[in-house]
Amino acid sequence: MDASTFSRSVQVRFEDGAGLLTVSFEGAVARSDLDVARARLSAETDGRPVSAVIIDARRSTAAYSPADLIESVEQTLDEIAPKRCAFVSHEGRTEALMLIETVSFPYAVRVQAFADPAAARDWVLAAL
Repeated sequence: MDASTFSRSVQVRFEDGAGLLTVSFEGAVARSDLDVARARLSAETDGRPVSAVIIDARRSTAAYSPADLIESVEQTLDEIAPKRCAFVSHEGRTEALMLIETVSFPYAVRVQAFADPAAARDWVLAAL
């Protein structure tokens, strides 16, 4: 998949030295955007270890089903094995957070909610 096929509503950045993956969503996020995020994180990490993930959903709204989110998180965690996942959002996204926490539990990934991206970054980096 080349860069032109990636959704503009999904940004993925990987900091190799820290093993930190940041995924940012903007606008209405559909199932196809979740798929794009997974493809993009595979391309960005290229098999290198991922220690922590920050999901920034502050500027997005969910246009996917709970089942879509569960499947996407499971597939992502099958591919990468982070120690921590910070979910940055506004308070109205509690369902997404609960689903991410539930799916992450068997993978032993600690999940924490944040309103402030700097605090989320500090928390995930503290575990590295």
